[in-house]
Amino acid sequence: MNKIIADRYEIIDLIGQGGMADVYLAKDTILNRAIAIKILRTSLAKDPVYITRFQREASAAAALSDKNIVEIYDVGEEGNQYYIVMEYVPGTTLKELILKRGALHMVEAVDIMKQVVSGVAKAHQLGIIHRDLKPQNILVTDTGTAKIADFGIASIQSLTHVTQTDVIMGSLHYLAPELARGEKATAQSDIYALGIVFYELLRGEVPFNGESPVNIALKHMQEDLPSLREFNPSILQSVENIIIKATAKNLNDRYHSAKEMLADLQTCLSRKNEEKLEFYHDINDEPTIVVGQNEIFDQEEPEHLQREKSEDKKNKKKKSLLQRIKEKDLKVIIPLAAGIIAVLCLLMYFILFAGGNDNTVMPDLTGYTKEKAQKILSEYDVKISDTVYKELSDKYTKGKIIATNPKSGTTINKGDTVTLTVSKGKYIVVGNYIGMTYDEAKIKLKKHFNVEKEEAVSSQKAGTVIGQSLKSGYKQDPTEKDRTIVLTVSKGQYTVLDDYTGMTYDGAKAKLEALGFVVSRRDEVSDETAGTVIDQNLAVGYRVDPSDKNRHITLTVSSGYSQTVPSVNGLSYSDAKSNLENLGFVVTLSPTQFPDDGSVDETMKGKVYKQSVSAGTKVDKKGTTITIYYYQE
Repeated sequence: MNKIIADRYEIIDLIGQGGMADVYLAKDTILNRAIAIKILRTSLAKDPVYITRFQREASAAAALSDKNIVEIYDVGEEGNQYYIVMEYVPGTTLKELILKRGALHMVEAVDIMKQVVSGVAKAHQLGIIHRDLKPQNILVTDTGTAKIADFGIASIQSLTHVTQTDVIMGSLHYLAPELARGEKATAQSDIYALGIVFYELLRGEVPFNGESPVNIALKHMQEDLPSLREFNPSILQSVENIIIKATAKNLNDRYHSAKEMLADLQTCLSRKNEEKLEFYHDINDEPTIVVGQNEIFDQEEPEHLQREKSEDKKNKKKKSLLQRIKEKDLKVIIPLAAGIIAVLCLLMYFILFAGGNDNTVMPDLTGYTKEKAQKILSEYDVKISDTVYKELSDKYTKGKIIATNPKSGTTINKGDTVTLTVSKGKYIVVGNYIGMTYDEAKIKLKKHFNVEKEEAVSSQKAGTVIGQSLKSGYKQDPTEKDRTIVLTVSKGQYTVLDDYTGMTYDGAKAKLEALGFVVSRRDEVSDETAGTVIDQNLAVGYRVDPSDKNRHITLTVSSGYSQTVPSVNGLSYSDAKSNLENLGFVVTLSPTQFPDDGSVDETMKGKVYKQSVSAGTKVDKKGTTITIYYYQE
C-alpha cells in the first residue's frame, strides 16, 4: 500500500475500522515519524451530515491537548477524501486488554481510570462531551499510559447540532439511562459511561447484556449493577462506591463532574473501612411524575405522618415489580410504560437512522466459519472484506469467527462490507505445577513448552517443583516459536552441622557418615580422655548445600595425657619447682634443716636432695602432685 495523501502522508497499513471511517498506520514523510490517519469512507464522503460530523470530530479533538487524549496533528481534504492526522499510539485498546487478560487487578484498574477520568475532565473543562466512552475508544500503550481516542460523536456545546434532535449514538452497553430516554447528553452521561468502563475493568465483562438493544437499554434504566464485591471480595468498598456513584440512575446522586470522580479515585485505595454507598429513592424518581396532593399543597406534615410515610416507602420498595404491576400501582406502571416507549423509539432510531428501507440489523456470526458467514450475509446483499483479522481466542477454535465490524445488533445497509476477526486458535493456558515432581510436570508441559530446570534449596522434598516462571492461568500464544517455561525444583534442605566435641570419635564419625561426610582423624595430646573429639574443622552451624556431594570434615581426637617425671635432685628448690610446674605437675616444698655433723657437703645447701615421685615415672593425668625435699640454707 504505497498511496500518499497531501504529498506528505504515506499509507502503510489498515489498523482499524469504525462506523464512519477507516484508520491507517502511515508515515509523515516530512517529519519522518509514524502517525495514524483516519479517512472518511468514500460512500459517506458525499453526505453533508457525515462530513459535518467528521469535521466536528476534528474540531473537538484538535481543541484538546492532554497526555491522556490522542493528539491531532492535521486535518484536511483531498479529492473528496476527508482525513484527520493524529498521534500513532502503539499498544492495544482497553477492550482488547480485557479480552486477553480478563478482570484487571484493582490497583491497575484504578491507575488506568485515574488517567482516563483526568482526560475526560480536561475535555469537559473545554465544553466537549465525548458521548461514546467505552474500552474500544481507550488506547493503552506498552508503558501503561491510557489515551482517549475517537471523538467522532463528541458534542461541542458551542456548535450547532448536526441532527435536528440530540439522537442517541453511544454504544448501548455504556449508555446512560437519561440518553436511553431520549434526553440530551451531558457531562454526567460521560461519567455514567466511565463508571461502566471501571466496572468492566474489575469484572472482565459489562454489567448488562441482552438479546436486543431494547433489553440492554431497559436494564440500564431499571436494574442495579450486579455487585462487584460478590464477584471479588478483595475489591475495596471505597472502589465499588465510586462505580455506584458514577452509575447512579438519579442525576442528583451521580458525580456532577469528572473532577469530583477523579478526586475519589485518587484516595480510594487508602479508604479501607468505608461503608457501602446506598441511595434511597422511591421508584418514581424519574422525570415521569404522578402529581399527588402533597405536591399541590405545600404544607408541612406532622412528624408522625412523615415517619409513617418513610416506612411505607421502604416496605413498598421491598415488593417485587411484578406484584406492584398486578396491584395496578400507577407509580410503577406509568414510568415503566414511559421507559418502554422511550426504548422503542431508541430501537426505531437504530433501525431507521442508517437510511431508507435498505438497512437491517447485523446478525450474530460468532462461532461460524467464514464460508458460513458469507452464505448468511449474501441474503442481506452484504459482502465480506478481503482483510480478515486473526486473533487468539479463549472460546473459539481455529477458523471460527470471534467478532465482526459492524457488530451484531447494529444497523447494516445493502452494499456494506463486513470485516471479520477470526480465531487463529485457542490460547495455551498454563496450569499449576507446584507440588508435583519435576518429572510429572515435565510430562504435562513438554507438548507445548521447552522445559528448563532451576534448582533451589527448600524445605520441600528434593525433586519437588516449588516455582514456575509462567503463573497458573497465564495465556500463551501457541503461534510463538520459542515457548519456554522454567521450573524451580527443590534440591532439598541445607545440612547444618552440629557440635561433635565431647563425643567419642566413633560416635561422631557414625553421625557424620550418615550425612554423607568423609571423616578424617587427627590425634592430639589432651587432658581429655583418649578417643574423645576435642575439635572439628567445620564450625557448629555450618551449612552444606544439598547438591554438594564432596563433603569432608576433620575431627581432632584426644590421645590422652602422658608425662615422664624428670629428676630434679641437685637443683635449687626454686629451679626444680619451676621445671616441674612447666610440665604440668603440682609442686609442694618440704624444707629440711642442714645437718651440722658434716655428713652433707656444704654445696647442697638450698638444693633438692629427694622427690616424692621417682624420676622416670610416667603419669597419665595432668596435675599430679610431686613433693620436693631440700636443705635450708
